[in-house]
This record gives sequence, C-alpha cells and structure tokens, in this order.
Amino acid sequence: MSALETNVFPIANLRALSSPYRLYRIRGIRMEDPEYHQNLQTLIRKLSYSLRSPVTSIMQNGETRLVVRDDAPEPPSPFPLVRATAYLDRLPDIHTLDYTLSSPETDPIRLRFVQFMLQAPLSSNPQLWQPGSGEPFFEKTASEALGHISRFAGFAVRAVLTPDAGIGLCVDVKNKFLGTRPLPVHITRDQFRRWKGRHFVYHYGHQWYDLQAYELSDLNVTEQLVFRDGERVSLLDFIADASRKPIPQELAQLPHDAAVLHYYNNTGESRAAPVGLCYPVYDTQEPEVQRYHHTTILEPHERREMIQRFSRRFLQNLRFGDQLVTTSAKAIQVPRKMFTLPDYRFGGNTVVSVRGTPGAVPATLDTIGRVRAAMLRDKSVGFYSTDPLQRQYLFLPQSVADSWGNQYVRDLRHAVDDLFPQEHPFDPIVVTYNDRKPRTFVEQGAAILDAAKQYCTKGGFASVMVHRVDQGPRQHDQLAAMVVRKMREFDVWAAVNHSTVGQECYVLAHGRDGQPYYDVRREKRRKFSGYIRNVALNKVLLTNERWPFVLASPLYADLIVGVDVKHNTAGFTVVGDRGASIRTICRTSSQRERLLAGQVQTHLLDIVSKEARLVAEEIRHIAIHRDGRLFESELAGAQRAMDTLRRQGTIASDATLTLLEISKTSPAPFRLFEVSGEDGERPFVENPQVGTFHTIGATDAYLCATGRAFRRAGTVQPLHVRYVEGIMPFEHCLEDLYCLTALTWTRPEDCTRYPISMKLTDRRLGEDASEFDADALELAVQATEEAE
Repeated sequence: MSALETNVFPIANLRALSSPYRLYRIRGIRMEDPEYHQNLQTLIRKLSYSLRSPVTSIMQNGETRLVVRDDAPEPPSPFPLVRATAYLDRLPDIHTLDYTLSSPETDPIRLRFVQFMLQAPLSSNPQLWQPGSGEPFFEKTASEALGHISRFAGFAVRAVLTPDAGIGLCVDVKNKFLGTRPLPVHITRDQFRRWKGRHFVYHYGHQWYDLQAYELSDLNVTEQLVFRDGERVSLLDFIADASRKPIPQELAQLPHDAAVLHYYNNTGESRAAPVGLCYPVYDTQEPEVQRYHHTTILEPHERREMIQRFSRRFLQNLRFGDQLVTTSAKAIQVPRKMFTLPDYRFGGNTVVSVRGTPGAVPATLDTIGRVRAAMLRDKSVGFYSTDPLQRQYLFLPQSVADSWGNQYVRDLRHAVDDLFPQEHPFDPIVVTYNDRKPRTFVEQGAAILDAAKQYCTKGGFASVMVHRVDQGPRQHDQLAAMVVRKMREFDVWAAVNHSTVGQECYVLAHGRDGQPYYDVRREKRRKFSGYIRNVALNKVLLTNERWPFVLASPLYADLIVGVDVKHNTAGFTVVGDRGASIRTICRTSSQRERLLAGQVQTHLLDIVSKEARLVAEEIRHIAIHRDGRLFESELAGAQRAMDTLRRQGTIASDATLTLLEISKTSPAPFRLFEVSGEDGERPFVENPQVGTFHTIGATDAYLCATGRAFRRAGTVQPLHVRYVEGIMPFEHCLEDLYCLTALTWTRPEDCTRYPISMKLTDRRLGEDASEFDADALELAVQATEEAE
C-alpha cells in the first residue's frame, strides 16, 4: 500500500530540550505606523546578529514583546530605526521554554530557538559551507564540473511544526553555481570593472561565505592593515593566523602583493578580502548556467534519496552547547487527501467535466489538458469570452519592420484569428519605433514613448516587441516595466514580448521570381508555432481580458479578491459570481509592499459595491487571497470595509470575511512523495497526484496544484496556504483555491501552481509594478523632444 511521505524529520528528544528566555516591552514603534513591520523585522535581524543569539517577537495582551534567550547579552536601548527609535524595557520574569508544549504564543519561540540551534553545529562542520546566515548549506566538494563552472549540491533546513504539534526539520535539496577559478590574484582595475557589484564566495581559510564586491583597493594584502587585539596587522597575516591549521593550499600560496577588494558585512561595515580567494557566483538566469539548468531538476526518487542522505549525514545528532538535538531517521508520513478538478465552461455553453457531470464533455485527470486545448481549437466551441477585441496596437522595432516584420504581422494575425474568430479579422495598428540606437533601457524606452506619443491618439491595448537590453544578470527587465507602466499614460494597456525568437526563427529566402521574402526556418517551425500562439494568447487575448474558459462548478465563496502590492502599485484580481466572472484592477499606492488600512477599506468598498450590482444573489461569503504576508493594517482595513458594507446593505447582514496568506517561496520547501513497495525492496517513488493536500493544525496547509497527471519533469512543490482569520471552513477555502489554480489560461494543456487570483495580479504587477530608472528615461525623452 502506498503512503504520502513528507520531507520533514521529527525531533525525537524535545522533552530533553529547554531554554530560559526573557521578554522586553517595545516602545517607540506602533502597529499603526507605516514602517512598523519593516522596523520590527530590522530590530529582530540586527539584534540577532549583534547578540549572536536568537531574537524573535510575540503578541502578548495586544502588545508586541521582544523575546531574547536568557544567555544572551542585554540588547542595546534605545535602538535607531527608520523614522523611529525603539526603547526596550525588560520585564521582570524569566520564562522557561518547554519545547513539547504548543500554543500560538510559544510556537514562534520554539521554532526560532530550534532554528538557531541548527546554525552553530552545521556552520562548524568542516564538510559544509554556507553563503550567509539563514541560507542553505553546501558540501565543499563540487557535485559536477560544467566547463568553467562548478555545481555544488546542498540542503536547506528549517524548523517546522509537525501534525502532532511537535517540531521537525524540513529538508530540501539546493544547488549553487560557482566559477571553478577565483579572480586573478593580480587583477587590474580595468579587469575588475566587469566584476564590480557581483557576488563571490570568499574562501576565508576553511570558512566560505558570500560577499558582494564594490571596490578594488589601491593596497595589496601586505599593505592592507586590519585590527587584531588592538594592533594593526596585514590582511594576509590576519587571515593566515585566524584560519584553522593546516591552512588551505590556496591561502598558503597567496603572494604577498595579491590584490584586495572591498565589501560590506551584515552590519554595513567595510571589509577587505584578497581577490585571489574570491570565486564568482553565477546566477541561474545567466546564460552560462541556463544551459545546465536541467541538472538541477530532480525527479521525485532522486530528490527523496538526496534529502535522506543529507539528513543522515548532517542532521541526525546536532549538539548546541550542552544540548543535543536528535532527529528521527524516518520522515513523517501523512494521510492522503485530494480535491477533484472543477467543471469548465467554454464557448457555446460547452461544459467539460472530470466529475462525470451529465451533459458535459467527459475527461480524466490524464486527458484534461488535451481536452481543454481541443475545446479551444474547436471552432464550434472556442473561447468563453466572445466580445470583439478593442483597438489593438502592435509596436515593432524599425529593424524588425524593415526585415521580417511583415511576415510576423501576418503570422500573428493568423494565430489570433485561429484562437479567437471574430466577424472582423484581427487587424492591429502597426507602429514602428527607431531602435537603431544603443541597446539600453533608456535609449530604447525613449524611442517607444516617442512613437506612442505620435500614434496612440486613442486608448486601447498594445503588444510591444522589444529587444533584450544591456543589464546585469540579476536585474529585472526595466524596459518591459517601463513600457507597461508608461503606456498607461496614453490610455493603453500593454504587454511585452521580445524579438529574440523571431530573429532566431525567421530567415531570408527568395521566391521563384527571385524576390526576397522571410519565412520560418524548417527546423524551427515547431518552436515558432508555440511562440506565435503564446504571443496571440498571452500578449493579445489575455491582455484584452478575453478568458478561454471559466469555472462551471460554483465556489464556496461568493466573491474572492486576490491582493498584492509591489513597488508602489496595488493589484487586485476579482473573482465573482462564484467563479464565472473575473477582472483585474491596478492602483498606485504610497506604500511599496503593503497597504494602509484606509487604502484597503476604500478599494474593497469600491470592488464589492461594483460586484454586488452585477450579481443577482446576495453576497454572503468573501475571501481575500493575499500574495505573501497580510499586514495588520490590511486586516484592519478589510474588517472596516466589511462593517460599512453590511451597514449599507450592500452585502448580507451576516456576510463573512475569510483571509488567506499564500506563500510562493520558502527557505526549505515542504514536499510530498508517493512512496510504495519499501518492504525489503527498492521503493517506488513518484509525485503526488494533482489536487493532493495536507493540513497542519487549524491554520497551515499545503496544496499540490501540480501533480503527476501532467507528467512534468521534476518534483512537485506544494503551495503553502495560511488561514489568517475567518468563518469559512479551511478545507472549503483550500478547495476554492485549488479550483482557481485549474484556470490554466496561459497554458491550457498544462497545470499551474498558482491560483488565478494570484496569477493575474502577479502578471500585471510583474510588469506593471517592476521598477525602472524613471529619471534617466525622462532625461532621454526631453533630449529627444529638444532635438526635434
């Protein structure tokens, strides 16, 4: 019989652990302050570094308390923060933490203290290195050499609550890519220029950690002096003396005149490091690494085997001072629970069902992706949304328009008409812009805005083709961000695609009459077909909010609002009529990552009032899906809005509000494995089925919105959902969320990890709210206008 196995290994000796701690009242920062959460996290982080001890916070009697282990020094008070100063008043009692007792007050303390206990023994393990505090641990022996890059395998570990209210260690596999060679020992200033601002792993003797280089020193390792016990010594002597013996060969052979770079430590102080001990870190987005990305995609049996190996080697018995943390060799197993995919409604009132709904087109989990795609290709069915497209602009670089642009326009027209037949064929207004300039965000952005100013005299939608511009590997696409946001000034909603695939796929040919024309390369036709269909669907139709299909199975909630805030832009996705009506809204915000109570109240009043006018039935159950953390001010604003809406009679007098936090990432993601045949045999391990979920207590759950029916490579990563507050049963909330993940509009034949309440919001904010250098762009636009 198969079972669901997790990647959580329970701590077996919790009863043997105890920790005295003290509490502090925090004065000077209030929950009503805009910077409250930021300041509280800054206070916790900086005190943890300076005290070298775990620090956290809890709510007690409606007030925030700082928690500090009793063996830590006294924290400094007052403590400067952003537009505030925190005063820490020690409370008289010393408390003893019982690690076996679970409560909302003690759980954050238990988890924080256990997490800190892991750090010291793992950091001192000579076989491991850690880029920085709180990051994964990696083996010092590279797993694989990939040309001039090495891949290092390692593991992330975090303390989590177990289903029986105990504590376990959640373990997952991680990878890091480093250069096989350090920077040149005698690097010149010109050579260093291309590495400035990059991250490196610094081999400080036997200790390795991450740094970011910001400057090349004028001094070498002998001339660079640092303090040791009140005396100045050379950097070379300082490192050699501080390193455990015998020292590594690369340090022993470091020449006396080796170059030195500068970096900042965690407290913002400048430090020095020999350049010849710094190995470049390669980001996964860099071309050198992308070609090897497949080496990090692990099938379930491979990931499970590596997790168990890391757990056995490094996590079985960890000693922290006089306390031993003993971890079970077996991961926790959990009961199997699963949701069923909802029914879908397409054009022509066609319903597709895996539930066996009478009159519906039947499908199974294994065939639903193909059936959805087939319904969209079927001219008698097609899109659910059939309203004609509005005015559409198509922006092309002049170099593209002069070469393969005409053929691209014909191919895009055909792709849109094939997906979305209309009375009048798709005929966008083609706008060209002068791209014969430096390939920088500023130059290309100014050219696009200049063209928009001339030709976008009426509102509408736009698909804008841009080139890849010069930027660092870790930077987002500033040009795409600018286009989406600035086009709004012309009352145009825009989406961006890149010229790369077109340049790769189109080739100049000659007809029988000798006339030149562009066609798709024979060997690239399959790739181009997928690309042009993706542009038609994602950059034209979805931007116009023409939905391929909607839910035919009603949700438990009458109204769901997805909320996210990024870079001073708030995004909302409104799912109404129990899943049959979906729209998106963006609003500017004075806050970067959170909304104030008044903002939430205003936006919800507007959203719910409009929705109430569109539906026949009274709204009784409202749910909010917060992408990431739900801040206290946002909770307060939502509650105030509900009070007003009930009082106005806009919603039912007993209408309920339920709030969920949905996390996209985790330091050590929770995993589920379907394991069978372990009795004396090699176990058979596969991904859980799509729709599988697991709840921990009353407030945490993990949902597999992807699964083995869709035969994706790699291991499923469940979505973490936290129940913050409300009346609706948690499982009903989870099932609604799962139904919204089933709206796989961007890839109808596939599955997606995120619900549409998040995905549409993130889609808008991913480009709408990404930052760009507005000042540099403005100067370029002014220069263009002055030259005319």
